[in-house]
Amino acid sequence: MTIKDVAKRTGHSIYTIRYYVREGLLPGAQRDKNGVRHFSEADLESIYIIECLKNCNMSIQEIKDFTRWTLAGDSTIKQRLKLFRDKYALLEDKLAKLEETPDAVRYKIWFYETAAKAGTVAVHDKLSPEEIPTEMQNIRARMKHVERLTNEKILLDKISAQS
Repeated sequence: MTIKDVAKRTGHSIYTIRYYVREGLLPGAQRDKNGVRHFSEADLESIYIIECLKNCNMSIQEIKDFTRWTLAGDSTIKQRLKLFRDKYALLEDKLAKLEETPDAVRYKIWFYETAAKAGTVAVHDKLSPEEIPTEMQNIRARMKHVERLTNEKILLDKISAQS
């Protein structure tokens, strides 16, 4: 496959693919006698893995290390395994935080729709619990009790008090 074919199949720009080659992330890409670079199905798989690694917030240097370890063979299996276990743990944490997001956004939509109808956000100060939909009460309660957020707020309050 030419670089144009790879770009079409992956949805990446030719410039991105050239960058990956230049950085050593696609060591299998070879030039023919005319200087045209050719790619294999394995290179397509590598591009997919590179994108996954980037989605794990891996730096280009970390991806280069992974590529180098892969080329080094079986002696680096433990390093690669550790890298993926570490990234998986980070992804699980990120996913858990992301799962909170739709409810928080839904709450804010309700909050601002209610405020828009009343013409002021102060309307929420006057709402009785019965006037707040149960789902919104539950979301708000979760928002107030997210430990990591509460701990951050306590820390910020302490810093503010010291100023």
